[in-house]
Amino acid sequence: MEIAPAERLTIERVRRFTDHLAETNTPHSIASQMDALYGAARIMLPERDWSWFRAVKARLYLAAGPKGPSGPVITSVQLVDLGEQLMNESKIVPGTPVKMADAIRYRDGLMIAVLGFIPARHKNFAAIQIGRDLVREGENWFIAIPPEDTKTKIPLDFEAPELLQPYLETYLDHVRARMLRRPACNALWVSAKGGALSYSAVGPVFTRHTTRRLGIRITPHDARDAAATTWAIAAPDQIGVARDLLTHSDLRMTRHYNRARGIEASRTHAQLLAKIRRRRR
Repeated sequence: MEIAPAERLTIERVRRFTDHLAETNTPHSIASQMDALYGAARIMLPERDWSWFRAVKARLYLAAGPKGPSGPVITSVQLVDLGEQLMNESKIVPGTPVKMADAIRYRDGLMIAVLGFIPARHKNFAAIQIGRDLVREGENWFIAIPPEDTKTKIPLDFEAPELLQPYLETYLDHVRARMLRRPACNALWVSAKGGALSYSAVGPVFTRHTTRRLGIRITPHDARDAAATTWAIAAPDQIGVARDLLTHSDLRMTRHYNRARGIEASRTHAQLLAKIRRRRR
C-alpha cells in the first residue's frame, strides 16, 4: 500500500488480474471489467499515458469475439400459461372419445406446465416413471427423483401444485390411456406410437409450441433459467428459493434436509406463480 496509485497499475498486474478473472468469468465479462478499470484509471490519473491499457482491453474484446444477441426474458408464468392454454384447447371430456391430436396437444401442454412449476433437469423430466418417480400420497401427487438418477446424487422431491392436480389426473385417466399401446410401459410421457416418449423428443415439444405461440424458441433447460428469473424479478429477497427449487444444493447437507427443501421450494414457487397470474388477470 506504500506504492503510489500511479505505480500500482502495471501491465503485469493487469495480466495477473485477467488470469484471475478467467477462472470464473466469460471472455466478454473480462473485457468489460478491464474496460471499466481502464476508464477509472483515465479519470483518476489523467496525467498518465494509458495507451498500453487501451491496447490490452481492445485485444481482450477482440479475443472474446462478437457477443451473441440476448434473448427476451422468460419467466415460469409464461410457461404455465401456455401449458394451461394448450390443455384447455384440447377440450378433453371424461367419458367421451379422445382424438389423438387432442391427446398430443394435452400431453404437450401438461409437460410445459409441469416444467413451469417444477423445473427438473431434462434427463430426469423425460424419464419420469409412474409409481417410481410420480407417486401419490393422500390427495397430492409428488415427483420424487431417486438419487441414482440425479446430478448431485441426492434424492429430490417436488409437490405438484394444486392447479395441476386435476390436469394430471385427467391426463393419467383419459389422455395417456388413449395414447398407450404397451400396457407394461410405466413412462409418464407417452408418444403417439404408444410407448415412452424419448429424451430427444421432449425438446421439440417445447420448441414447437413456444416458437409458434410465444415467438421464442424455448428448450426444457430454459425452464430452469425461467424459474430463477421469476424469483429474481418478483422476489429478489427470496432468491434462495430458486437454488432449492433447481436443486443447486450443498452436497454436505443431509438427505432428508434436501428433500424437505425441495418440497417446500416447489410449494413456494407454485404460490408465487399463482400470485403473479392473479395480479396479471
